[in-house]
Amino acid sequence: MAEVPEPEPKLTQQDIDEALAAVMEEYSAAAVSVATIELGEVSQSGAWGWAVKNQREMTPDTKVRVASISKVVIAMCAMAMAEEGLVDLDAPLSTYWGEGAVNPYSQGQPSVRTLMTHTSSLKDFEITRRLSKLEGILNSSSSWRDMEPGDGGYWYYSNFGMCILGTTLELAADQMLDEYFQSHFCQPMGITASFHGGNLPEEELATIYESGSVGFSAAAQANESVPDAIGMGASYFPGGLTISAVDLAKLVSILANHGTYQDQQYLSAESVHQMETPLFSVDPVESSIFQQCLILRRQEDILGQDVLCYHTGSAYGVYALMSFNPETGNGVVVLTTGAPHSTDEYGLYSLCSDLSEKLYNRMEDTTI
Repeated sequence: MAEVPEPEPKLTQQDIDEALAAVMEEYSAAAVSVATIELGEVSQSGAWGWAVKNQREMTPDTKVRVASISKVVIAMCAMAMAEEGLVDLDAPLSTYWGEGAVNPYSQGQPSVRTLMTHTSSLKDFEITRRLSKLEGILNSSSSWRDMEPGDGGYWYYSNFGMCILGTTLELAADQMLDEYFQSHFCQPMGITASFHGGNLPEEELATIYESGSVGFSAAAQANESVPDAIGMGASYFPGGLTISAVDLAKLVSILANHGTYQDQQYLSAESVHQMETPLFSVDPVESSIFQQCLILRRQEDILGQDVLCYHTGSAYGVYALMSFNPETGNGVVVLTTGAPHSTDEYGLYSLCSDLSEKLYNRMEDTTI
């Protein structure tokens, strides 16, 4: 019997360039960068527009502040720490914050896992930082909702919850979260990225444009102060990750390939499975129903795929989308600046979803 050949990536650079050109006939933007994952490995990349208008062209390696996609990387750090025994996803937050950090109205108590599903019972406050300030909030009875943590019926998307999540991980590991991210993912994977733009050189950063003006310049990002103590970086965790499309695709490939990247295991297959598993459905007013997983969202029959796990990002004029099909190992990362705010029926940013769908349609329908 003849051997069945192993499936191979299908996309070419021409596919990327043509898809970008077709989409940009329909949309305006300052810049777009894209990278693809096929069969669990990063395959192609491309870019369009200006990283800094009339000075520096956008490339797939230009670093962009990806807003709420940062939450996915926090979740990956949480799962890795859990595997190492540094944190217990289901332990009460008081384990790490002290006995006063409890919801006095509930029988169960909030945990890292409930923070990752936006069901912690913690009220939503303004994004803030500093350990003593966060402790004060957690120790106040007025900071909590009268609900049971983990109840999907009380889902409430919370950026402030990510301040607490990231800082909880720091307390559990006794280490700055960005330091853990660097040592566990970035350095061994050849990734240059950070939760803090001040760790990155200005010439590698994209200026973020919003409605034709500067939303956040590359210089301002590079000159941000870098936190130097646990809790001082909390305000960066909901959306501060600054990374290129190519490097973000490397991280997504871990999820798309059952925890591995280039034959090295960064998360267990079980951890990835937990991140992809739907826990309950959310019916937002502005878009279609989605399934909430651990940070990730999941929808079926979307962008021409049977199923996608994904997360969006929006801040300062960035609109971004990372998605992958856990059944095929294919995925797409799209980062934009200066594009108009427009969403599709799935609640995804239209430019990002249109480009993603074109690329998914060109990929080989194979599994890993």
